[in-house]
Amino acid sequence: MWISVCLISSFLHITAGCTLSVTNYGEITVYSGQSVLLPCSCSNTQAKPPSFTWTKHRGQQTPEIILTQSDLYRGRVEMFNNTSPGNLSVLLSHVTEDDDGWYRCGIIHGKYRDIKLTVKGCTLSDPQSRVVNGSPGQSVLLPCSCSNTQAKPPSFTWTKHRGQQTPEIILTQSDLYRGRVEMFNNTSPGNLSVLLSHVTEDDQGWYRCGISETQMTDIEIDIQRADTVGTSGEDPSASPQQYNPIQYILLAVLPVILIIAGVALYIYKRNKGKKNTGEKSSGSKTEGKKKDDPSVMYDTVQEPRNNNQEETTTPLSAPEDTSVTYSTIVHMKGKGNAAVSLESGGETEYSTIKTGRFF
Repeated sequence: MWISVCLISSFLHITAGCTLSVTNYGEITVYSGQSVLLPCSCSNTQAKPPSFTWTKHRGQQTPEIILTQSDLYRGRVEMFNNTSPGNLSVLLSHVTEDDDGWYRCGIIHGKYRDIKLTVKGCTLSDPQSRVVNGSPGQSVLLPCSCSNTQAKPPSFTWTKHRGQQTPEIILTQSDLYRGRVEMFNNTSPGNLSVLLSHVTEDDQGWYRCGISETQMTDIEIDIQRADTVGTSGEDPSASPQQYNPIQYILLAVLPVILIIAGVALYIYKRNKGKKNTGEKSSGSKTEGKKKDDPSVMYDTVQEPRNNNQEETTTPLSAPEDTSVTYSTIVHMKGKGNAAVSLESGGETEYSTIKTGRFF
């Protein structure tokens, strides 16, 4: 009996000891996709009320929603009173725009606290360009994002439009795009863009990023084949195909190589011409002396200016020195023989040299 009285007394003491904190939290603003803490606590954190409820007010004609019993909040509500008896707060995760409204934390005897929750949702921003150019084998980025990058829509889809009579293709569910679609919203909630890799000509067409039936953005992929790039009259700066550094180096060095090759060829031809001229000049008139033989020989070659000139021989007077031999060769362009007169020691000898023209 005494034990029962003590337990009842302790229960009444604890119940009477939980007085809701008078802190006025007013309005709490959060972005969709985030988590929010709805605060509520006893003034004495060790006091614990026999019961408490969290409800959402939906209007005078609509009954309130009990967060712990509604399917709308199942798996999204976390309590703390098990570890801290006086902490009656609620952590609400993955909030959406539907969670916007008034929430009430209430205990016995009509004691409660109201909190206004404002949820800012995702509003799609207009992309800078609705046409994305690409070439076969490349990757293209399909832009789509919320105006506020912190906001995250409950869901979004990327689809490809195939015509009025053909259902759209969902990129994340189609085998045509398996392994080629990369998302970014896991690290940046408001970034709904898609990176599509290894594009082909079949990927050309219109794509749609949608977060609801009223909010969507359409993007067109234009696949440019290799044989048409640069011939469509578009601004070359808009083409995704760019020269790599090696191509720039070759374009800069090639003219220099051609100039050097041209100069080298010119020098080679000029030197070759001088060499041929020197050989002809030395062949027309030569003067030499044998090292072993003390005698000296002089040759004179005469070429007539016309083909009618007669064959002539011009004997030369022998010099006083009998060791010197003089000769004269008369060469004519016409067919004939060249006669050579040799005088040596008072004796005259004649010889002929047969010449001809080669065709």
